[in-house]
Amino acid sequence: MIRLFIFFSIILFAQSAVLADDADFWDEPVKIDAAAKSQEKAVTDQEFNKVLNFFKSKQKKKEEKQKKKMGAPANPDIENQPDMKILNNLYDSYPTLMVPVTLVTVDNQEIPPGYYRVMSVKKPEECFINFYQGNSLIAKVKALETKNDYNQKTLNYVKLLTEDGSSRAKIIYGDLDCNLETTVKITQP
Repeated sequence: MIRLFIFFSIILFAQSAVLADDADFWDEPVKIDAAAKSQEKAVTDQEFNKVLNFFKSKQKKKEEKQKKKMGAPANPDIENQPDMKILNNLYDSYPTLMVPVTLVTVDNQEIPPGYYRVMSVKKPEECFINFYQGNSLIAKVKALETKNDYNQKTLNYVKLLTEDGSSRAKIIYGDLDCNLETTVKITQP
């Protein structure tokens, strides 16, 4: 029993010594910061550019390492081809639709006349065509996924198809992920 008491006493004494030593350690950075403020030094353009170039080279090394990890492309000049630049920019530019009349969706949402940036939202159970003006969502229209691309010449497209005298219009949309179509009512002015 005495041995256990001596053992725990030694452990407690050693632990309190370590904690006391750590308290001095945490006070020291404050002293360093106070001294640094009193010795302010202006950074020259050369020093700034040197540090900036260091971080840029570090970023390039990281990107090269990532490329090595992903493997070499079959055609290394493929990114410089004009067709690939178009594919890389596809998701940055969404098609625009000009709506000349007021449309009413199945959910009784009105889409007033105007220009809309159109995007698709594909969920496992249903698909939507979203109409945006700026960053504001104007309407969310349920759509059906289809294999028909309506013989469009571009990858991203949206069109409003109507028949003369009809009170309904078909909206077709396509991008790399899906082809969608939906029917909406046209309200008479």
